[in-house]
Amino acid sequence: MNLSLINPFRLSHLTVPLWFFVFVPYKLGEALLITLLPLFIVQTVNGSVTDVGRVHSLTSLAGVIAFIVWGNLSDRLKLRRPFLILGFCGFALCTALTAIAQGIEQVMIFCTLGAFLMAAITPVASALVIDGNPEDRWASAFGRFYQISGWSFVGGVLLGASWLAFIPIHWTSMGLRSLLILASCAATVSLILCCKWVKEPRKSSQHRQYQPELHDVISVAVIERRAMFYSSRMLYFILHPSWGVNLLHKLSRPLLLYYACAAVFFFAVNVVFVPFPIFLTTHLGATNTQVLLITMGKAAIEAFFYLPMARFVQKRKGVQLQAGATAIRVAVFLIFSLVAIMPVHPLSLPIVGVAHLLTGLTWAAISISSTTIVATLAPKGQEAIAMGSYNSLIGIATIIGSLVGGMMAVSYGYSACFITGAILMGVTATRLFWIGRMPNLILQKQGNPIK
Repeated sequence: MNLSLINPFRLSHLTVPLWFFVFVPYKLGEALLITLLPLFIVQTVNGSVTDVGRVHSLTSLAGVIAFIVWGNLSDRLKLRRPFLILGFCGFALCTALTAIAQGIEQVMIFCTLGAFLMAAITPVASALVIDGNPEDRWASAFGRFYQISGWSFVGGVLLGASWLAFIPIHWTSMGLRSLLILASCAATVSLILCCKWVKEPRKSSQHRQYQPELHDVISVAVIERRAMFYSSRMLYFILHPSWGVNLLHKLSRPLLLYYACAAVFFFAVNVVFVPFPIFLTTHLGATNTQVLLITMGKAAIEAFFYLPMARFVQKRKGVQLQAGATAIRVAVFLIFSLVAIMPVHPLSLPIVGVAHLLTGLTWAAISISSTTIVATLAPKGQEAIAMGSYNSLIGIATIIGSLVGGMMAVSYGYSACFITGAILMGVTATRLFWIGRMPNLILQKQGNPIK
């Protein structure tokens, strides 16, 4: 599949299935929930940054477990539509309950339940794409599906920013609640469209095995901001729940070293970004609208550069590209650290906002190259378990990093989170450069597995 056929400015010239647009309202609502939830916890239910980390960790854990449950159950029953309905209903109901929650305990319960039910959507949507398209069109279909999803997320953030910009300042708390209600209504629209437009495929793929032609496109779904409160967004092809038993026996040493780098990377990402929205509002004095605009800018950069970056990765060593992108994040996190340490200046918020755009660009490079690296370092015939192991490790790192980030911000301040993130990114970048220079590392499949 030639990725150059996919224009980043528009969808592929091939026909877009109508059911793809079922997810547009849902993605709008998801963008509102994920972006606003940290602010809602602190400003509306009087939670702390630690509570933000706890909610993040609990929802990530629920998502990781549920993703495997729903994906495998859908395959066993050979049904898709009921699981989408379950996910949309769960999102709509739990988000509405979160909107009217009166304390942090209620928020934790509703968000955790919502994460568990929402996790039914992701694997089933991926399966529908595969079930509804011939194998030679999978890459194009995934590219179009994730492109629609990515821009829908950007639209949701823009909607939230516009909403908050025009309400009176003393209605801020009510504005956050009303936006969560709006997110619930958007999911309800997707539920209605699902019942009307989504049909059960004539044949279901019982085993969604890893396909080499997908590895440059499948990561388009992995958008960092969407994964912040639901790490199951990162888990698209967990096929072997017994991955831990086989991890050390079947996977190559370079791949295990890369896993270690990925675990440190995602731990650092969550240490930095879990408290980040609260840092913007409490330390820099940003309004909720400004927080959403900063998030929207980053999300737009991600969505725009995913497909061009996929073509770029095809022509270069993915591990070196990821190492360079990770090194750029060191500079970004150091900028965050300096802003956090120095007295607040009128330029502090614009500086952080511009630096944050670079994380969107680097994430496009990292997410695309990471799947390529795992696929090419995996021993031949073990690609599926390699992908499942990689994504499970990301989920674990997300859970732990969320807890640590929240507690560190409260105990030692935001600068400690950012400096820690910069140090860990530096270590990760160094190790990635080292892995890329290993004499036996060739990022193209040969006949034999890499040992």
